[in-house]
Amino acid sequence: MPASRLVPLGAVLLLGLLLLLELPPVTGTGADKPGVCPQLSADLNCTQDCRADQDCAENLKCCRAGCSAICSIPNEKEGSCPSIDFPQLGICQDLCQVDSQCPGKMKCCLNGCGKVSCVTPNF
Repeated sequence: MPASRLVPLGAVLLLGLLLLLELPPVTGTGADKPGVCPQLSADLNCTQDCRADQDCAENLKCCRAGCSAICSIPNEKEGSCPSIDFPQLGICQDLCQVDSQCPGKMKCCLNGCGKVSCVTPNF
């Protein structure tokens, strides 16, 4: 069989594999918004609110929830947590769990006493 006939067959096999995995088709430019989708409870209605991050408003990401795809606030924001050079003064409690709980561009990072709080990240 000529090599030129194998290329279309390979493309058909790849498409069939993607359909078996039940992944939604990708739209837009392929550029993802920053952040990571949170763990979402499975939505048994299989609602398809989006197919890609670009389908979601502002900083929301298109996230899987079982068989559904919904726009959700991402857990992680851009930047990295600053290094801890000295113990933090003040309340030594966990004040956040994920970045999305922090205002603006602040991230949920370890503080100097082994807990986490919202801090300004390094860019």
